[in-house]
Amino acid sequence: MTPVLALTTDDAKTIAIVAASVFVLLGLLAAWVMKTVVQKVVAAVILAGLALVAWSQRSAVDQCVQDVRASLSTDTGQVTCTFFGTDVDVPVSVTP
Repeated sequence: MTPVLALTTDDAKTIAIVAASVFVLLGLLAAWVMKTVVQKVVAAVILAGLALVAWSQRSAVDQCVQDVRASLSTDTGQVTCTFFGTDVDVPVSVTP
């Protein structure tokens, strides 16, 4: 005959307390790890957004350079460039 494992109510209470404690500790650990992961993801998203904004301004810089070059040939003295939606006046002068 095989022995039957039997638990008393005290043993069951002790196991339940230990299991609940382990689950609470695992929950705290999971919350701490997820917070760290979320912070990394948020930082990466912000940096990627800044990189995208800087990348999108390339065409504005190229256009400004072309406008300045065109202004040098016509000698208008000032060029208005747009960066991040703001007009910036760029004085153009040729010194001999």
